[in-house]
Amino acid sequence: MDRITTLHIGEQSTRLTATTDPGVDTLLYLGTRELGSGPWRNEPPSPLELENAIAFVEDILMPVAKTLPPGTKLVTHDAEARHLVVLSRPGEDPAPPLSVEHVERVFNDLVAIAQGRPTASSGLPTDAGFTAWVLILRELMQHLGFDSITVKEPIE
Repeated sequence: MDRITTLHIGEQSTRLTATTDPGVDTLLYLGTRELGSGPWRNEPPSPLELENAIAFVEDILMPVAKTLPPGTKLVTHDAEARHLVVLSRPGEDPAPPLSVEHVERVFNDLVAIAQGRPTASSGLPTDAGFTAWVLILRELMQHLGFDSITVKEPIE
């Protein structure tokens, strides 16, 4: 049986559930709405607001690194993840896992928009919720040691 950590990034919280023995279920009070209306006030956020949001997310994530079992595969059913697949790999098969590099590429595009690049040229949504979702995922993958995320169909 695969050792899996399921991720759900919601508006108010983020949940990580590891199917290991013993299982781990971690609820973080870190959601897209809290982040989007907390550390930043602009849409798209300014570079300084992004930096503050990164620090905010890191402070919440770092204690979790010690509680998650090593060697699990990261999986999500979040609708934003399907959108991220399309944005990071246009025209490619959506089935393979997204690497941390794919996530980083989209995040860097969001940073470029925050620094003044026209949004129309990127095709990226610049709403606070999507930006917060990508930022949380990026930081989570980097600081919790996940090199990829498998995107599954949304759960109804």
